[in-house]
Amino acid sequence: MKKYGLILAITIVLIGFNTFQFIERSNLKNELIQKESELNEMAANNDTVYFEAGEVAEKFILSYFNYNHFPKKEDVKDYLSPAIINELNFSSSEEYEEEMSDINSSVNDLNIYLGDAVDGRQKVLGVFDNVLEIYDGESKVQSIIEMNLENNDDGWQIVDFSFFQY
Repeated sequence: MKKYGLILAITIVLIGFNTFQFIERSNLKNELIQKESELNEMAANNDTVYFEAGEVAEKFILSYFNYNHFPKKEDVKDYLSPAIINELNFSSSEEYEEEMSDINSSVNDLNIYLGDAVDGRQKVLGVFDNVLEIYDGESKVQSIIEMNLENNDDGWQIVDFSFFQY
């Protein structure tokens, strides 16, 4: 009699486990169908997003905010329109270099968000932590840069931006 009870208990446990797996697979299948539906809806939507513009914006942020001493014009000139290059500070005076000699900047936790796109123009938002190492101390600043990019003969370039740090 004990054998039958043990076999019955094992059978009940196996049936329960299989039922649980069936329900779990069913839930996953429903989630998959829902996600496929969302993807199809997004694909059918006529909103245009230029991912290449987001890549250029990301490269600019990494090139401009990762530096030792001060940012270098050569590192970012391919990503910027000529008017924007003149707005940025690439100072290289001896006095400035001496003051900035112990400053290192880096980018952490960079997130790129693509906004409105119209006729070869794309709005891009970059959110990141700008880590500044000055002498023996370190400071982390939440940074946000909103950029307008345009596609021209040279590819995507930043034509306007707003920069905020908190």
